[in-house]
Amino acid sequence: MLTVERLLRKQLVICVGTGGVGKTTTAAALAVAAALQGRRSAVITVDPARRLKDALGLNDLSVEPHRITIDASAGGLRRAGATHFEALALDTKRTFDALVERFAPSPAVAARILTNRLYHELSNEIAGSAEYMAMEKLHELFHSRRYQIIVVDTPPSAHARDLLAAPNRLTNLLASRAVSVLQAPASLLSGATSSMGRLGLSTLLKALERWTGVELLHDLADFAGGFEEMIEGFHTRAEEVNRLLRAPSTAFVLVTSPEPRTIETTIGFQQELTAGGFPVGGIIANRMVAFPRLAHAEQLLAEWDEPLRGKLRRNYTELRALAQRHRHALQRLHEQTRMPLLSAIPAMTEAPTSLVGLLRFAELLVPFSASPKLKAES
Repeated sequence: MLTVERLLRKQLVICVGTGGVGKTTTAAALAVAAALQGRRSAVITVDPARRLKDALGLNDLSVEPHRITIDASAGGLRRAGATHFEALALDTKRTFDALVERFAPSPAVAARILTNRLYHELSNEIAGSAEYMAMEKLHELFHSRRYQIIVVDTPPSAHARDLLAAPNRLTNLLASRAVSVLQAPASLLSGATSSMGRLGLSTLLKALERWTGVELLHDLADFAGGFEEMIEGFHTRAEEVNRLLRAPSTAFVLVTSPEPRTIETTIGFQQELTAGGFPVGGIIANRMVAFPRLAHAEQLLAEWDEPLRGKLRRNYTELRALAQRHRHALQRLHEQTRMPLLSAIPAMTEAPTSLVGLLRFAELLVPFSASPKLKAES
């Protein structure tokens, strides 16, 4: 059975889940925990939250790795010493540019695409491009051998599905009939079923050119024609990414909270991942309330005068009921998924907003003093 300690032996850990469950914090804390185990670690986020940048002491995150020095002794933990990990965020445009330069058959073709006006406008907007570029950056980092473990913070689950489908979707788009039509836009006119249709379409295209000041037909053909020569490279890379996402050295972690809607979403997503052949390692549950039953609760309450005694009794009853609901929620999650619970993080008054906070969160994930130095798992 996978544990957090064994999870940190993986080379690629992908945190998935719905929004608002602490997924970004969990991903960063896993990178911290891996670094404190002596592993070269990095966390990459597709959409970094402001509080993560604050916690890391950065004004911004970019596609260039930022080295973060951590000192466990500063957090009052039981492990002394300093180490580091790296953090970076996706930059769709820069990653797309680098991919064009890599796959273009010649510098001249690359320059033609990169200077194309439509490419400048659409490289951030093509359906699937952001998700594809996230996977491309992940592939680049993995094969650079710079890190022993990479932790990926994905977007909320609905978009994470797009992320996992992106390698095939974008290559299918580039190889589609639509792109071949763009290479020869005049075929749009010849394909019109009537002279009136051809006249209307021709008028529309000319009007667009006049309004935008762009030689629309020429730019469309140039844009699509440049990509035609790179489809094979995109397809090959997509296949490599698909293999990487399903490799034994990869583990998907379902990050959740005990709220009923979140539990149902997590169950559904686990089923989708499993059906897709992705290796799901287990569950990390955040914001858990574990309030024990006090054997001498009434005796303790008797020490207080009314009305405070009544308020304390109500608080005790409510917390006990909440803890029971959370316990039942995790039980349902396990029954439906049969996934191991890697860690249950107690509810905190506020999210970690500093490196010390991340260190303490990481300590909840895996006690540093109890874990031996880990080796890579192939």
